[in-house]
Amino acid sequence: MLACGFVLLSVLCCCRALAPRAEDHYARAERLLNERQYELAAAELRRAIELKPDFPDAHYRLAQVLFYALGDVKGAIAEFQTAIAKGYSHPAVHVELAQVFIETELFDEAIAQLIEALRKGYETPAVRAELGRAYLAKGEWERAEAELQRAIEVSAPVEFPLAHYLLGEVYERQQKWAQAIAQFETYIRIVSAHAEMLAEEAREGLAPGVEDFALPSDLPSVESVRQRIESLKARAGSQPGSR
Repeated sequence: MLACGFVLLSVLCCCRALAPRAEDHYARAERLLNERQYELAAAELRRAIELKPDFPDAHYRLAQVLFYALGDVKGAIAEFQTAIAKGYSHPAVHVELAQVFIETELFDEAIAQLIEALRKGYETPAVRAELGRAYLAKGEWERAEAELQRAIEVSAPVEFPLAHYLLGEVYERQQKWAQAIAQFETYIRIVSAHAEMLAEEAREGLAPGVEDFALPSDLPSVESVRQRIESLKARAGSQPGSR
């Protein structure tokens, strides 16, 4: 009887040792992401979280899959917030959560996350540009201008076309036609000269793990910006007193 008990205990211990760990599901999810199998990757990350709820990396990775690949904005917000609450250490998590908030027009929440990223020492051109974008959406022109100018400064000596484009939008909203045109023309010059390099630099500046997703370009087409410049020139010409 005692021998049977030892055998049973040994079998249970063996089964427990062979059972997949949370880390095993996480590793499997990473392999599935490389194969662009996003639904299956999400399922593996959920299994990892079931086994180990205090697994900030799994929450963070699941948030990325939900937002970038599966379009589940509500789920992504919840998982990003959980990752932060569980102690995910890279401050880029605040930037990505801010981007989700901007997508859903929750601009005050986005600003709070971006400021938190800066407070943690994570100042990048993208952080400043996103902050400028959020202030622009709120109609706070002076703050938007200051953040976008700072994005350009932080990026130097590398030129940052998106910041120039957004700065052009700030000036256009204020009917500062000449300044808006100058920023849009700068944008066209940079993008036309360095299209391939800019695409590579944009990808290098992504938060950890984002490179696993096929993201659309954030950069407006050169042709659309040229048309915008022509429209601004016509508006400026029809208003002699405008700036």
